[in-house]
Amino acid sequence: MMTLRRTMGFAMFTTALGVAWLAGCHDQKPADQPVVLPPDAGPPPDAAPVPTTPPAPVAGPCDAVQLAALSTMFPARAKDEAPGMQAEGAPICKVLPEGQSAASEVFMMQQGYCYTVIGASLPAVSELDLSLDAEPAAGIPLPPSLQGVKVPVMKDTTAGPTSVMGAKQDCYHYTLPIPAAVRVTLTSRGGSGPVAAQVYKKKKF
Repeated sequence: MMTLRRTMGFAMFTTALGVAWLAGCHDQKPADQPVVLPPDAGPPPDAAPVPTTPPAPVAGPCDAVQLAALSTMFPARAKDEAPGMQAEGAPICKVLPEGQSAASEVFMMQQGYCYTVIGASLPAVSELDLSLDAEPAAGIPLPPSLQGVKVPVMKDTTAGPTSVMGAKQDCYHYTLPIPAAVRVTLTSRGGSGPVAAQVYKKKKF
């Protein structure tokens, strides 16, 4: 009888121990898995600069800043290139793409006066050409071959960003008894940007 009890007690103890072991295994949490980070690639490379080209200027009148900058050039030059002369009207100021031309408003040359035209430009222009062109007389019919043709009165022979026509004693002396309608034409032969011209005159007997 005592042996039976011992045997039963041992079996119960063994069973309880097995249950406890299984419960412990069930409750045990798996170890946290390490987090693997990607290798440090360093800062992103700088983006390659995108080359930009400044837009070409659009032909048109100068703005106030351009007009002021160019207008200040004329008085000092006039002392040498147009001595004793007075300005005829306001400066002509235009923004010109390379190779393009622009003309002033018509003005009238008067008998007995001598004329000089001074031209200037801002640094982007490397070659400025000037011409003084006669307009066809109103009311006088012209043959088709001459319609719209400009008749040059003067052309500058200087090179570079500044120019002059009829400087000093070579001013253009207008002698006809009736006024002549003329325009100043400015042409940018090299570079693009603001260009200007000022007409000067004086009475010559």
